[in-house]
Amino acid sequence: MNFKSIENFYWVARLNSFNKAAVKLNTTQPAVSQRLNTFEQELGVKLLERTSRSLQLTEKGQIVYAYAEKYIQLNHELLKALSEKTALQATIRLGVAETIVHTWLVDFIEQVQQEYPAVTFDIVINITPMLKQAVEAGELDMAFLLESSCNFDCVEIPLCQFQHSFLIAPRFHKRFLERQLTLKDVSNSTILTYPKMTYPYMDLKNQLMQHGLKEPKTITSYSLATLIKMTEEGMGIGIIPHLSVIHELREKRLQILPSELVLKPFRFSCVYIAGKDDLVKQSLSKIAQQIAQHSLRKLNNQFNGDDYR
Repeated sequence: MNFKSIENFYWVARLNSFNKAAVKLNTTQPAVSQRLNTFEQELGVKLLERTSRSLQLTEKGQIVYAYAEKYIQLNHELLKALSEKTALQATIRLGVAETIVHTWLVDFIEQVQQEYPAVTFDIVINITPMLKQAVEAGELDMAFLLESSCNFDCVEIPLCQFQHSFLIAPRFHKRFLERQLTLKDVSNSTILTYPKMTYPYMDLKNQLMQHGLKEPKTITSYSLATLIKMTEEGMGIGIIPHLSVIHELREKRLQILPSELVLKPFRFSCVYIAGKDDLVKQSLSKIAQQIAQHSLRKLNNQFNGDDYR
């Protein structure tokens, strides 16, 4: 019996899937299955009952699982006690929501490179529902995404929040510049926003429905850069985090519309599943918290120091 066998069994049982365990352990499904069979033979007991739809721990399997969990935790604590910052090595598959790409991701990467030079990243940019699915499936090690209740066992650490605003290109929509944007204006305008499955869109839709108003005509995109560009070109009213367009606001290419419809702030968090590379992920999440809060203070100071309305 060795640690690899214990770890293999632990992740199969925890994820309730040979395929997910294989992704988590960076191996193949047949290898995971073979290692589990060997482990059961070494112990002389059946650990899992396999059905067509799920896996169930046997009575002996429940006992072994409890000890496996302790074994893995002790292993992590040992590695943590022996580790130095410069000794941390890993390639982290990091999922990132695009709002963070436009605000503090570069600062985060630079800080990690200073503190942990042997840590590298494979970065994936996507919307929150897709990032959550990828973390749960073991396709991403961690993600910076919109805060929401995860329907799987994970660590979730709050990072920051952004307020979305209604933005226009002043040269194309002068009729809105002399008054407050009303709910009816929003309902009757072309709105540039995130796709209908995302939280910003659902918030907009729910607020309009509460006032008996129809959904507006929309042009949607997963890409924040595309939304910003379309708003600059006068294609509609953009719903965009204003801290991500400080430069455009300063140059008067975009302007914030005062509105009677106040969108909810969107909170971002760092999400990962405990297990492999825990020490690295814990360290990176702390850096992300520090960088996010520092960067947002800096951006808010810039925003509050100028009149963008």
